[in-house]
Amino acid sequence: MKVLIQRRNLFLLWLGQLVSLSGDWFLTIALPFYVYRLTGSVLQTGLTFMLELLPRIFLGSVAGVFVDRWDRRRTMIAADLIRAAAVALLILVRTSSLVWVIYLVVFLQAIVTQFFTPALLTLVPSLLDNNEEEFVAANSALSLNEAVTRLIGPPLGGVLLGIIGLTGTVLADSATYLFSALMLALITLPSAVPIVQKSTRSFGQAFSAVWHDWLAGLRLVVQVQTLRGIFLTMGILMLGQGIFNVLLVIFITTYMHEGTTVYSWLITAQGIGSLIGAVFMSSMSKRLRINYLLAQSLVVTGVAMALVISRPALLIMIVLIVLVGFFFVGFVVIVQTLLQTSVEESYRGRVIGSFEATFSLAMLVGMLLASTTGALFGTILLLYASAALTILAGLVALFMLRRVEMKKGAVVQTT
Repeated sequence: MKVLIQRRNLFLLWLGQLVSLSGDWFLTIALPFYVYRLTGSVLQTGLTFMLELLPRIFLGSVAGVFVDRWDRRRTMIAADLIRAAAVALLILVRTSSLVWVIYLVVFLQAIVTQFFTPALLTLVPSLLDNNEEEFVAANSALSLNEAVTRLIGPPLGGVLLGIIGLTGTVLADSATYLFSALMLALITLPSAVPIVQKSTRSFGQAFSAVWHDWLAGLRLVVQVQTLRGIFLTMGILMLGQGIFNVLLVIFITTYMHEGTTVYSWLITAQGIGSLIGAVFMSSMSKRLRINYLLAQSLVVTGVAMALVISRPALLIMIVLIVLVGFFFVGFVVIVQTLLQTSVEESYRGRVIGSFEATFSLAMLVGMLLASTTGALFGTILLLYASAALTILAGLVALFMLRRVEMKKGAVVQTT
């Protein structure tokens, strides 16, 4: 994209994330199935996802306070180095008695990511000199990464697993974090980026300051209508996605009698749709009002999910998942841009951290519902419920974000 050519720092960030996210997919496909194969338990399979969410819930908004205080680039570098070391621990897992190591790695990675993600999203505007007209284009470029890695990550991970085994694949994933850290180290921050001064206050004073900043971020979320709309929309959506994420593995295994290969195909299909959607995102955002674009994205996604459940033929599922990817990427890009433009730079870390905590809590609730009531209500009924919640989220966005529109590439709220 044009913005990547014009902005060297953004290109370095984009390239590092391209490699790092590809490495994430090496193991994302395998771990849920691996845990299910080791334990035979839906609850323990769901626990793999749940442990990833707990730090988001309890640390998300608090981590955002520190992100607003710390050097964001250094925070991201430290996070990548820690995650590289954590992933390497997976080479120890060979039997069901060591499944706890998987849980430990997932949990530790999730903790560190609570600092990395807000730092990433708050760093992007600084790399653009806070030029809001480039925000959508930059977020589209980063979403393009998500799409591309969905295409290359799963098949590449499968090839690596077949050639160099689990140990080699784990180490390759660890190496991608190191590459991301290197790209971040090469970024030269503009002088306008504020440098956090060292504090000589006592522990009690420092704790009080953090508490004050945290409450200020929460108050801002309540006061700004755009943020209220985003949080409510995402909460409903993630409740449904929590159900879907846990039961999709069971659906593929039990109802389709397939395994990781089909799962990886579906991930790749969504990547194809996201890739196409990311390319056209900038032009789409200029043609439609924000609430219409978000509602369209979620309603189409929900309907496609329902059709996937009712028509589990592989070819039909792949086509529908491509459609989901195309529309859902628009939702992600616009939400990221809204979070970046709805608040001042000094509050972005806290708001984005609170956002992570909110949707993670909703997803955890969905996962708990799926894991504990799946046998009672049945996999199919709960999957339909997740599709209905996705559609409901779209209707909420249509109503609550009706005053938000795009002007010259920037998201603004009309009166």
